[in-house]
Amino acid sequence: MSTIKALVVDDSKIMRSAVKRALNNLMLADFDYVEAKDGEDALEKFNEEEIEIMFVDWNMPNMTGVEFSQAVREQGHDHIPIIMVTAEKSMGKVDKALNEGGANEYITKPFTADKMHKAISDYFDDDGNIAGGSDGDDDEDKSFFKGILNS
Repeated sequence: MSTIKALVVDDSKIMRSAVKRALNNLMLADFDYVEAKDGEDALEKFNEEEIEIMFVDWNMPNMTGVEFSQAVREQGHDHIPIIMVTAEKSMGKVDKALNEGGANEYITKPFTADKMHKAISDYFDDDGNIAGGSDGDDDEDKSFFKGILNS
């Protein structure tokens, strides 16, 4: 099994620990974690490390998770999965994270191991390497959310 470098971004140390514990329990890969307490800290660590997947909270001081995600995408890192893990539950926030922020997945807190597994399992192959993504058709997924938001 490969070791995947994962960035876990949340202003709550307890929540960062919960995300790491959930990922370890899923046993999709061996993870080497990098932690950040807000978007600015995350962007600095992202530029220092070779991050392969990110789990990002929305509401943090200094720079929100969506602002951080936008900054990563603006640097041209479109291939790195960004998973929003947030208490924000409105469809408008989901739409903003996926379409403006460039997030690949959206998980609401509190999350279960099953919810985490459903959101991220397609990003890993059987050997624990990062794979292509949920279904390779993010535009279709985002259109689905837009359809719900507009109905």
